[in-house]
Amino acid sequence: MSEAKRLLSSELPLDAVQGKIREITRHSLAGTPVGEVLDDVLGNPGKMLRPMFLLLCGSLGPAYEARLDRLCMLAAMVELTHLASLVHDDIADNAQFRRGKPSIQGKYGKCAAIYAGDLLISRINLWLAKEGMDEAAQLVSTAIENMCLGEIGQERCKYRPDVTREEYLVNIGGKTASLFQTACLLGAREAACSDKVCETLSALGREIGILFQLRDDLLDFDSTEEQEGKELHKDFRDGIYTLPVIHTMGLAEGREVLLPLMERSRCETPSEAELMRMEETVRACGGITAAHQEIRRRADACLALLDSLPDSGATDDMREMLYGLCQV
Repeated sequence: MSEAKRLLSSELPLDAVQGKIREITRHSLAGTPVGEVLDDVLGNPGKMLRPMFLLLCGSLGPAYEARLDRLCMLAAMVELTHLASLVHDDIADNAQFRRGKPSIQGKYGKCAAIYAGDLLISRINLWLAKEGMDEAAQLVSTAIENMCLGEIGQERCKYRPDVTREEYLVNIGGKTASLFQTACLLGAREAACSDKVCETLSALGREIGILFQLRDDLLDFDSTEEQEGKELHKDFRDGIYTLPVIHTMGLAEGREVLLPLMERSRCETPSEAELMRMEETVRACGGITAAHQEIRRRADACLALLDSLPDSGATDDMREMLYGLCQV
């Protein structure tokens, strides 16, 4: 443990970030049907992982204290970008719930949800311009572009039994890792970290994002809806084949079982018995183990990147957060 003063994640100015979120999304429609939708978008906050990483990365820079207000504004913009993507994801997935509560599209309809997500993006762009954050605007816009490319790539891979590990990693690198990467880089640049440290933290953010999505995909097999708010085997039912399934399809005995299920699932929802057979096959063929090994490999890459940075309370905190993300 470093003797440097710990910058515990619980001590990060997340209340200030929430204040910036309220500032960016402030409206004069309270008590109206439109205002109800806008307020509901922000009514189910998540874990604030991306803002936390942004602030932790920023704390490594010499200008952290002087630019903390701007860092909190950037963290708010990153979190709102994430929230907008979740609103749009629920529309695409026809998801009726998000984190155990009715989703925006489930409660108000798809059209209201589309425009609510778009409004968040427009507010982010507005405030980036108002604050004169030109470099940040480029980074955030590029992240959104890469998120869209990843989602398009995933859509084009749906129900494809021949989807490759490389295609899968490219898709999650866009749809999930790009925003983590941007969060870490924004924090580092705003706090005036050196080019070398910025490059390291950017690479760290990408690895964290891929690890996070690998973990989320593994929960399709290893969680309950009550634990994570995610319906078991939803990915397979929706034709989204993640690493455990891709690994299993690379083995003759796995392909023999899964291929007929994949072909039928294009036309009809697999039965619970078929889904259980799928899971048993994936487990027997080492698909779950392969995903855990990939998570461990990504975590080791993250730790190596952290070890290359000067020891600090922030790097200690990020190690602890990584440990939590690896618990599946």
